[in-house]
Amino acid sequence: MQIRVLGAHLPRLNQSGLAAYISRDVAQFRSSVRSLREQGVSRATDEEIDQRAEELPGELDADLQRCALFEIEVSDNDSEFDPSDIENPDTGYCGWEPVILSPAGSEVITESYKAPASLRHFRVAFYVHEWELPGRLSGPTGELALPAFTPVPERLWQLAPYSCVA
Repeated sequence: MQIRVLGAHLPRLNQSGLAAYISRDVAQFRSSVRSLREQGVSRATDEEIDQRAEELPGELDADLQRCALFEIEVSDNDSEFDPSDIENPDTGYCGWEPVILSPAGSEVITESYKAPASLRHFRVAFYVHEWELPGRLSGPTGELALPAFTPVPERLWQLAPYSCVA
Protein backbone atom coordinates (compact mmCIF):
# COMPACT_ATOMS: atom_id res chain seq x y z
CA MET A 1 0.00 0.00 0.00
CA GLN A 2 1.17 3.50 -0.80
CA ILE A 3 -0.23 6.66 0.80
CA ARG A 4 0.42 10.17 -0.43
CA VAL A 5 -0.99 13.44 0.95
CA LEU A 6 -2.46 15.35 -1.98
CA GLY A 7 -3.82 18.29 -0.02
CA ALA A 8 -3.48 19.85 3.41
CA HIS A 9 -6.11 22.49 4.11
CA LEU A 10 -6.84 24.84 6.98
CA PRO A 11 -10.41 26.17 7.05
CA ARG A 12 -9.15 29.22 8.97
CA LEU A 13 -7.13 30.41 5.96
CA ASN A 14 -10.31 31.63 4.23
CA GLN A 15 -12.65 33.23 6.75
CA SER A 16 -15.25 34.27 4.14
CA GLY A 17 -15.28 30.74 2.66
CA LEU A 18 -15.61 29.30 6.15
CA ALA A 19 -18.51 31.62 6.96
CA ALA A 20 -20.25 30.67 3.69
CA TYR A 21 -19.82 26.97 4.46
CA ILE A 22 -21.26 27.42 7.98
CA SER A 23 -24.23 29.37 6.62
CA ARG A 24 -25.01 26.63 4.07
CA ASP A 25 -24.58 23.92 6.70
CA VAL A 26 -26.99 25.60 9.12
CA ALA A 27 -29.58 26.10 6.36
CA GLN A 28 -29.23 22.43 5.42
CA PHE A 29 -29.64 21.45 9.10
CA ARG A 30 -32.91 23.38 9.34
CA SER A 31 -34.22 21.87 6.12
CA SER A 32 -33.17 18.32 7.02
CA VAL A 33 -34.71 18.34 10.49
CA ARG A 34 -37.96 19.82 9.19
CA SER A 35 -38.06 17.12 6.50
CA LEU A 36 -37.44 14.43 9.14
CA ARG A 37 -40.29 15.90 11.18
CA GLU A 38 -42.63 15.70 8.16
CA GLN A 39 -41.63 12.04 7.74
CA GLY A 40 -42.42 11.36 11.39
CA VAL A 41 -38.78 10.62 12.27
CA SER A 42 -38.26 13.76 14.39
CA ARG A 43 -40.56 15.56 16.81
CA ALA A 44 -38.51 18.74 17.00
CA THR A 45 -40.57 21.90 17.12
CA ASP A 46 -39.78 24.96 15.02
CA GLU A 47 -38.57 26.64 18.21
CA GLU A 48 -36.18 23.75 18.99
CA ILE A 49 -34.90 23.68 15.43
CA ASP A 50 -34.31 27.43 15.42
CA GLN A 51 -32.61 27.34 18.83
CA ARG A 52 -30.18 24.62 17.68
CA ALA A 53 -29.60 26.46 14.40
CA GLU A 54 -28.57 29.52 16.42
CA GLU A 55 -26.02 27.46 18.40
CA LEU A 56 -24.47 25.66 15.43
CA PRO A 57 -22.50 28.53 13.84
CA GLY A 58 -20.46 29.16 16.99
CA GLU A 59 -19.76 25.46 17.50
CA LEU A 60 -18.81 24.87 13.87
CA ASP A 61 -16.60 27.94 13.76
CA ALA A 62 -14.80 27.01 17.00
CA ASP A 63 -14.06 23.49 15.72
CA LEU A 64 -13.09 24.51 12.19
CA GLN A 65 -10.73 27.26 13.39
CA ARG A 66 -8.64 24.56 15.10
CA CYS A 67 -8.64 21.64 12.66
CA ALA A 68 -7.07 20.64 9.36
CA LEU A 69 -8.61 18.81 6.42
CA PHE A 70 -6.45 16.34 4.53
CA GLU A 71 -6.93 14.60 1.23
CA ILE A 72 -4.82 11.52 0.67
CA GLU A 73 -4.38 9.11 -2.20
CA VAL A 74 -4.19 5.40 -1.45
CA SER A 75 -2.85 3.08 -4.14
CA ASP A 76 -2.10 -0.63 -4.25
CA ASN A 77 -4.46 -1.22 -1.35
CA ASP A 78 -4.94 -4.87 -0.42
CA SER A 79 -6.80 -4.75 2.91
CA GLU A 80 -9.57 -2.84 4.64
CA PHE A 81 -8.38 0.76 5.03
CA ASP A 82 -9.34 2.61 8.19
CA PRO A 83 -8.69 6.38 8.00
CA SER A 84 -8.65 6.58 11.80
CA ASP A 85 -5.28 4.79 11.55
CA ILE A 86 -3.87 8.12 10.33
CA GLU A 87 -3.06 10.48 13.16
CA ASN A 88 -1.06 13.39 14.41
CA PRO A 89 1.52 11.52 16.50
CA ASP A 90 2.10 14.61 18.65
CA THR A 91 -1.52 14.88 19.82
CA GLY A 92 -3.03 11.46 19.11
CA TYR A 93 -5.91 13.02 17.17
CA CYS A 94 -6.81 10.83 14.21
CA GLY A 95 -8.88 11.07 11.03
CA TRP A 96 -12.40 12.41 11.76
CA GLU A 97 -15.43 12.27 9.45
CA PRO A 98 -13.60 10.45 6.63
CA VAL A 99 -15.12 10.15 3.17
CA ILE A 100 -13.88 7.67 0.60
CA LEU A 101 -13.55 9.37 -2.77
CA SER A 102 -13.01 8.28 -6.35
CA PRO A 103 -9.42 8.25 -7.64
CA ALA A 104 -10.09 11.64 -9.27
CA GLY A 105 -11.50 13.02 -6.00
CA SER A 106 -14.72 14.06 -7.69
CA GLU A 107 -17.29 11.88 -5.90
CA VAL A 108 -17.94 9.83 -2.78
CA ILE A 109 -17.72 6.15 -3.74
CA THR A 110 -18.79 4.40 -0.53
CA GLU A 111 -20.91 5.39 2.44
CA SER A 112 -18.73 3.39 4.83
CA TYR A 113 -16.08 5.18 6.86
CA LYS A 114 -13.62 2.42 5.93
CA ALA A 115 -12.52 1.44 2.43
CA PRO A 116 -12.99 -2.26 1.65
CA ALA A 117 -10.03 -4.36 0.55
CA SER A 118 -11.58 -4.57 -2.93
CA LEU A 119 -10.83 -0.86 -3.48
CA ARG A 120 -7.29 -0.75 -4.82
CA HIS A 121 -6.98 2.96 -5.67
CA PHE A 122 -8.96 5.79 -4.06
CA ARG A 123 -8.77 9.05 -2.15
CA VAL A 124 -9.82 9.81 1.40
CA ALA A 125 -10.64 13.21 2.87
CA PHE A 126 -10.71 13.61 6.66
CA TYR A 127 -10.28 16.19 9.42
CA VAL A 128 -7.76 16.17 12.27
CA HIS A 129 -8.67 18.19 15.35
CA GLU A 130 -6.50 20.60 17.33
CA TRP A 131 -4.06 21.08 14.45
CA GLU A 132 -1.01 23.21 15.26
CA LEU A 133 1.42 24.22 12.52
CA PRO A 134 3.57 22.69 11.26
CA GLY A 135 2.09 19.44 12.58
CA ARG A 136 2.82 15.85 11.62
CA LEU A 137 0.74 13.08 10.13
CA SER A 138 1.51 9.38 10.27
CA GLY A 139 -0.29 6.30 9.08
CA PRO A 140 0.12 2.60 8.41
CA THR A 141 3.07 3.27 6.07
CA GLY A 142 4.87 5.68 8.41
CA GLU A 143 5.17 9.46 8.56
CA LEU A 144 3.56 11.27 5.64
CA ALA A 145 5.06 14.26 3.83
CA LEU A 146 2.76 17.27 4.05
CA PRO A 147 2.39 19.82 1.26
CA ALA A 148 1.95 23.51 2.05
CA PHE A 149 -1.36 24.28 3.71
CA THR A 150 -4.03 25.99 1.62
CA PRO A 151 -7.66 27.05 2.14
CA VAL A 152 -10.29 24.31 1.76
CA PRO A 153 -11.33 23.94 -1.89
CA GLU A 154 -15.07 24.25 -2.56
CA ARG A 155 -15.06 20.67 -3.91
CA LEU A 156 -14.07 19.34 -0.49
CA TRP A 157 -16.56 21.53 1.38
CA GLN A 158 -19.19 19.76 -0.71
CA LEU A 159 -17.78 16.20 -0.57
CA ALA A 160 -16.42 16.19 2.99
CA PRO A 161 -18.76 18.21 5.20
CA TYR A 162 -17.76 18.68 8.81
CA SER A 163 -19.76 17.47 11.81
CA CYS A 164 -19.23 18.96 15.25
CA VAL A 165 -17.62 16.79 17.87
CA ALA A 166 -20.39 15.83 20.26
